[in-house]
Amino acid sequence: MGFEIDDSLKTYNPDKESHRSGKKRLKTKRSYLYFVVLWLKERPFRAAAVCLGVLCVVLLTRIIIVADNHAAVEQPTPSCDLFGPQVQLGTRCNLSDLRREQTRNKNVTKERDQLRITCTNLIQEQGQLQTSYKNLTEERDKLKTSNMQLIQERDQLQTSTNNLTQERDHLLTINKCLTKEGFQLKTSNNNLTQERDLLGTSNKYLNKEMNQLQTINNNLTQERDFLQTSNKNLSEEMYQLQTINNNLTQERDLLQTSNKNLTEVMYQLQTINNNVTLERDQLKELQRLSDGGCLAGWQPHGGSCYFLSTEKKSWMASRQDCQDKGADLVVIHSKEEQNFINNFCCAVWIGLNDRVSESKWKWVDGSPMKLSLWNPGEPNNAGNEDCAELIPKSKTWNDIPCTWQRHWACKSCKIN
Repeated sequence: MGFEIDDSLKTYNPDKESHRSGKKRLKTKRSYLYFVVLWLKERPFRAAAVCLGVLCVVLLTRIIIVADNHAAVEQPTPSCDLFGPQVQLGTRCNLSDLRREQTRNKNVTKERDQLRITCTNLIQEQGQLQTSYKNLTEERDKLKTSNMQLIQERDQLQTSTNNLTQERDHLLTINKCLTKEGFQLKTSNNNLTQERDLLGTSNKYLNKEMNQLQTINNNLTQERDFLQTSNKNLSEEMYQLQTINNNLTQERDLLQTSNKNLTEVMYQLQTINNNVTLERDQLKELQRLSDGGCLAGWQPHGGSCYFLSTEKKSWMASRQDCQDKGADLVVIHSKEEQNFINNFCCAVWIGLNDRVSESKWKWVDGSPMKLSLWNPGEPNNAGNEDCAELIPKSKTWNDIPCTWQRHWACKSCKIN
């Protein structure tokens, strides 16, 4: 299979790629080989076909040479009788030379067989390459055809794009003109709308004023008639009122006299009330001192006073009640105080909670929890349990939801 040299190979000038040293022939050969290598790299399939063709020529040449050598070896040679009395034709026979020739003949035969096998394989590969070359040539032709079609479609699309661009520019020009006209119309419309609104507003005001004036006129007419009638009645009533006024003047004088007397009595009663109030405060103070410095209903213990509620409320409502009394929910800092509160009748709210930060329990006075008397397994926060109660039966604490209803215990300082 032959191949054509590309036009770039024909027009190639090797002097441009030559080295500065060496002769012109060496420069030409080196540059030509370099260009051939580049050409083969750009066309791998043609390069493979050329290489296979060259290998086939070399193998055929080698086969011909081997065949000639084999024919020369197979020619009848003069027989040597080393043990005979005479030597035929006067030749000198050497047994080692004969063995060497036989060994060479065997090697040449093996090389010929190997070269035949190699030649057969190369011929098969050449056929496969020719087939692939034909397929690639067909694919190239198809691609060229599709490329031409795509170029035609591209030209059509460019033409349609140019037409659409012209139409777009024309429409943009029309749109600008219409936009200007629309803006002018909007401006005139806004002006007319403002004038219409002003006229409508002024018309409404005028109608309202007219209606108001008519209403006022009607009212004035009615009032005039009413006043005329009432004037007559008032004249009659004035006489009667003069008579009544004289009577009331007499009664006023009597009431002023009685008022003076009642004022003196009220002053005396206020003086008595003030004295009674002072006596009541003195009695309360004596009662506080008799109860250990605590208010009535409070129980003294240590340096504080304790209050137990008779009703049930939530934790927040209970604390508010304690604060209204000038105290707060009980804060427990010792087991002695815990034992005192255990004497209460039932479970009560205490001032311990973790409403601000979960699992960080603090007392209502801001102090951390130093003494821990929790019920076993508590606090467990089972269902948003952020407030603590004291259970007298078990003498321990338990966390429950702050919205549950419980009695509560307040704590305040003693009165000095």
